[in-house]
Amino acid sequence: MIKSVRAAAAAALAAPLLATVFAAPASAAPEDVTLTAEVQGNDVAFTLTNNSDSPHVVLCSVYIAPAATPSNAVFGEIRSPSAGSEERFTATVDDGSYQIEWYCRELTGDPNDPEESWGTGNEGKYTKTADLIFFTAPVIPDDDSAGSLGDLDPGVLVGVLGALAAGSLALGSS
Repeated sequence: MIKSVRAAAAAALAAPLLATVFAAPASAAPEDVTLTAEVQGNDVAFTLTNNSDSPHVVLCSVYIAPAATPSNAVFGEIRSPSAGSEERFTATVDDGSYQIEWYCRELTGDPNDPEESWGTGNEGKYTKTADLIFFTAPVIPDDDSAGSLGDLDPGVLVGVLGALAAGSLALGSS
């Protein structure tokens, strides 16, 4: 009986230690680091905002790839926005349908201090806090300067309708 009480006590003491050793990474608030994209013609203007209060470096990677072949990036940028700042940058793409993915990670340099992460996917240490951004270039203006629907190239219309179905008009992600 004394042996089983000691074993139970040892197990009870070991549980908090194991929980500390195998603690999950810190949960990142989606609004801490965000990326928005605005498309005008074939130009994409990005705003990468770091609203976190992290004292550590936040390293971000942003990619544009064809929607049909997302592993073939046509644009890539690495940025490190400081806490409380935003960075703006641009890219130019050929006509076509694309997706934007992005990943940011806090670099603590300490294995006992879990890194927070943000972005569009679960790549390794990255937590998904935003959806992929889909768009078709060139974007058709929303005023009457484009003419009637009869003037549209059917390929452009199909791309725009596909982008609408994917919810890409918002082009923002948090």
